[in-house]
Amino acid sequence: MIRSRILPSVLIAVLAALLLLFVIRVEPAFAVAWAALAGVLWLCAGIGLPADPRADAPGVPAAPARYGTAVARMAWSLNSRTGEAGELITRRVRGILRHRLQREGLDVDDPTHSERIDTLIGPGLWSALSGSHTHRHDIERALDAIDRLSPSKEQK
Repeated sequence: MIRSRILPSVLIAVLAALLLLFVIRVEPAFAVAWAALAGVLWLCAGIGLPADPRADAPGVPAAPARYGTAVARMAWSLNSRTGEAGELITRRVRGILRHRLQREGLDVDDPTHSERIDTLIGPGLWSALSGSHTHRHDIERALDAIDRLSPSKEQK
């Protein structure tokens, strides 16, 4: 602490003690205790708190609230009129199928594994999922392949 903060607080404490002792006429122990408290409070009032680091940060606009679950959003990505599947559901199914194939030791990016992959999941399914126009029946075939690659406890 620097003298410019300590000296005024000591002066406040002495003045408070003299006021309490001679003007208000309290016991000396009480006068000293209250004077010490007044000095400490004056000292603490002079302490500068660091500025909030977020005070000058630019405001980031919040994204609009998205209602519904991920399953509901994926269901809306299926076009019931044309039968095309949107990128959201195609990407999710493709990721799960890739993970299940990796469990079997197959890499979808390795061309030497393509024949074995077609045997496990069905001919042309991976290329249909990787293409730009994935249809609903491709998603259904992929979900069936996912179930076959990792059967549940009831199916075992």
